[in-house]
Amino acid sequence: MELYYYTLFWISIMGLCMGSFFNVVILRSLANESIVFPPSKCPNCQNRLYWWHNIPVLSYLLLGGKCYFCKKKISIQYPTIEILTMIAYAATFIKFGFDIKTLFVLAWVSGFIIMTVTDLKEKLVDCNIAIFIAILGLFYNFITLGTYGLLSSFGGLILGALVLEIIARSGYLVAKTRAMGEADTYVAGALGAIVGVKYILPVLLYALIASMIFIVPMFLYNQLKLNNKKVCILSILFILSALIFKTLVQNYWSLAFLFITGLLLAFSILKSIRQEQNRNYLPYVPALVVGALYFIFFSINF
Repeated sequence: MELYYYTLFWISIMGLCMGSFFNVVILRSLANESIVFPPSKCPNCQNRLYWWHNIPVLSYLLLGGKCYFCKKKISIQYPTIEILTMIAYAATFIKFGFDIKTLFVLAWVSGFIIMTVTDLKEKLVDCNIAIFIAILGLFYNFITLGTYGLLSSFGGLILGALVLEIIARSGYLVAKTRAMGEADTYVAGALGAIVGVKYILPVLLYALIASMIFIVPMFLYNQLKLNNKKVCILSILFILSALIFKTLVQNYWSLAFLFITGLLLAFSILKSIRQEQNRNYLPYVPALVVGALYFIFFSINF
């Protein structure tokens, strides 16, 4: 028992440190800078930071949330990512313990955090991270389930990428543009490699529900301003049908209603996108990540 809590403590500390590193990766990748050189500096005054300026969370508190040199406010993103990474790492160890699965989940979660933040900040995702996650997914399923696991993982990769790519390209039918970014296809394929061909569709469904709850409200707010009541009504109906299917009634009728409302909503959104002069993709990677994390941490099938 002492070993368990000792390990949990140091994994949590590692999460804090990795969160600090992820902040560097996120900000410098968006600025198209090297993550190695130059050493840490203030993005405003460009002064090189001292070692004690880089202690996760603690430095932010000691400095009062301001740069030591120019006194410009430090983004709350820094301690937020550090704390969230610490929580994610600790939760992974609590869930899976002393198991090889823990190492893989930690690696996947790390990639999820970086891709989620860059997508939310700038709607940009490094597809190389998704490819790395997919390779780890293939390797994990091979060493745990053998050839069957590898085939299932590869099938999940193809199916996940195919489903998202079909949805993305359906935008050409109505709006003459992709309905989703290319990175979403890479991420969906990576998730398929993790969960396998049997479970990628449920994960994508979880992601769709997550997008309706957390991401689409941003879109609906714009639709309300444009007085597009049809999209708003269909969105509410889809959310209600998804909740009913998940929690109350699971039969062919509820599934059919969920499918029909989702299809009508998709076409309504595509039509509204076509009418927009400045088209922007919604950040969908966070929804995919939520769907994957829900499956990994709460499904009995993982």
